[in-house]
Amino acid sequence: MPHEATLIYSESLLRQAVFGFWHRSVGIGFFVALLIAALGLVVLVALGQSSWIIGGLATVLAVGLAFAIVVYVVHYRRSLQKFRQMNSPQATFRAEESSFTMVSDIGTTTLQWSAVKELWQFSNVWLLLYSKAQFTTLPLACLSPETQTYIVQCVRAAGGKVDG
Repeated sequence: MPHEATLIYSESLLRQAVFGFWHRSVGIGFFVALLIAALGLVVLVALGQSSWIIGGLATVLAVGLAFAIVVYVVHYRRSLQKFRQMNSPQATFRAEESSFTMVSDIGTTTLQWSAVKELWQFSNVWLLLYSKAQFTTLPLACLSPETQTYIVQCVRAAGGKVDG
């Protein structure tokens, strides 16, 4: 039996989705590593060291911070671009046994559940991940509990990982 829902998007929802994606993608371990590098840099400078290691650590910090910022900005801008292309900020989501379809005024996409590698669950939004950098945003408030359960079952049945 197909499940259908009207998904309503907003800039606030997209910020939450991208932040959730960014937080899990970059991860706390990344920032712990940057903090350790920063502490090492501070200690070396405080000790009066003037070797290539200071330049190396400073470069690692700069590149690491730039990477984290770029990951967020690129995904957020891409999401906003799609959002602003829509005349109406909504899409119809239809889930069936082997596939799901998203229809909006900018296009229609039908994918097999096997295309979903992971389902990331957050408090207000779910992300269907197709790769490490591509995802679809599902506003949770628009999905009935039955549809939510159905999506989880379909992702798992197709071999995808459900991460809550």
